[in-house]
Amino acid sequence: MPPRYTKLVRFLALSWPERRTLLAALALLPLFRLALRFRGLQRLQARLYRAVPKGAAQPALDDLKRTGALVNAASNRLLGPDNCLTRSLYLWWLLRRRGVACELRIGVKMNDGALDAHAWVEHAGVPLNDRDDVGERFGAFDDAVSPSRFLTR
Repeated sequence: MPPRYTKLVRFLALSWPERRTLLAALALLPLFRLALRFRGLQRLQARLYRAVPKGAAQPALDDLKRTGALVNAASNRLLGPDNCLTRSLYLWWLLRRRGVACELRIGVKMNDGALDAHAWVEHAGVPLNDRDDVGERFGAFDDAVSPSRFLTR
């Protein structure tokens, strides 16, 4: 079976909510990338934080990880695999819109003498769009990334 049909078959195997999540991510991730470029992380995150009420939904962890995987898949097709901040910020916003308490995390590590940074989303301390050991591979900052500095402006 040609690769393009394999992708279609995999897409059709998704549930309707999963298809909506994937298609929305395909449409919105480029906008998030542009907004990050022109507004910067803290200002964009503060605006997104104000626009979405904090809820108390408690979906299953497997469902949250599946959403993270769908956002990653969309990001890899649109932006390339190195846009962890864009896809993580989008996932953080998406889950907050659905009432899920989550945190945007950023960590760093030395890689051949250069500082390497990485972003991911956690729910109750569990990474949703990355491997479970991401916090050990990248020294995560003690506090989650918070837009609070810009909330009063």
